[in-house]
Amino acid sequence: MTVKKMKTAVQRPSGRGARLNRTQKGKQIAAIRKKQITGAAYEVIAEKGYYNFTMMDIARRAGVSSGLIHHYFKDKENMLVTLLREMQQDIRTSLEKTIENVPDPTKKLDIFMDQAFDLVIKEREYVYVTYDFMTQIKFNERMQRILSKLYRGYRETLESILKEGKHKKKFKDVDEHYLSTVFISILLGFEQQYILDNTSFNYRAYTKRIKAYMFNQVLIKK
Repeated sequence: MTVKKMKTAVQRPSGRGARLNRTQKGKQIAAIRKKQITGAAYEVIAEKGYYNFTMMDIARRAGVSSGLIHHYFKDKENMLVTLLREMQQDIRTSLEKTIENVPDPTKKLDIFMDQAFDLVIKEREYVYVTYDFMTQIKFNERMQRILSKLYRGYRETLESILKEGKHKKKFKDVDEHYLSTVFISILLGFEQQYILDNTSFNYRAYTKRIKAYMFNQVLIKK
C-alpha cells in the first residue's frame, strides 16, 4: 500500500489545458493550488505533529501566503479534512493499481499482505500522520467518518480477494468478512507495537508467520 509522495511543487497546466476557457482554467489552477497546500500540510504535520504546527508553517512550506490558504480553505479544519481524504484516496488507489491486473487470487492476497505490513516501514510518515488524525475522532465526526472509510476500504479489498479465491476454487469457504476484520486488527496492532518499540520483536519474521497463518486459513490443500 505505497502512498504516492505528496509534492508541494506547483504543476503547470498541460498544453491541452491552454485551450480551456477561463472558468475551466480557474478550476484547474485551484485544484493545483489545493494539492500544493495539502502536500505542504502533510509534510509539516509529519515533522511537527498535529498540535505543533501553524498555518504560517504550511504557507512557508508551500511557498504561498497564508491569505491564499484561507482563499482555498475556509478554515484549518477544512484543509485538514481535505488532506485526510486525499491520503485515504491515495493509499486505496495505490493498492488497487498494484493488484488489478493480477489474475491469481493467491498472488493478490500475498501482495495485499506484503504491502499492508510494509507500510509502517516504507511510509512511516503516513502512519504517524494518520495516528495524529486519530486523536481527533472523538471531537471531529468528519475525521472519524473518513478514517472509518479508510479501514473499511482495507477490509472490502481483502474481502473481494477472498471471494475471488473462493469463486476460482483456490480458497476454502471462509467467512471473508470475519477473516478480513481479524487481519486488519492484527495489522494495526503490529504497526503500533513496531512504532512504539521496534526492538521488542522481529517484525519481518513475525509478519511472515502471520502470512503463513492466513494462507493456512484460506488455501485449499491439494
